[in-house]
Amino acid sequence: MIDEQTKSERRRAVANAIATVRLEGLDIDPVTAEDLHRHARGEIELDEVLRHLRERVAAGAFRDPVAAL
Repeated sequence: MIDEQTKSERRRAVANAIATVRLEGLDIDPVTAEDLHRHARGEIELDEVLRHLRERVAAGAFRDPVAAL
């Protein structure tokens, strides 16, 4: 369990990361966004977010925009 300060810092980091991607004219897919929010809430660790993303990339989820959902 993480404390409220850590949750707040993680929420801010996630918001900043998503904003940075959007400033570049891109968007984060909903699955990745939800994984990041789960990390911010302390439900999963960052390594799990990255592992899940790598698995989806390896499976070709981002070659077909519909498959990324």
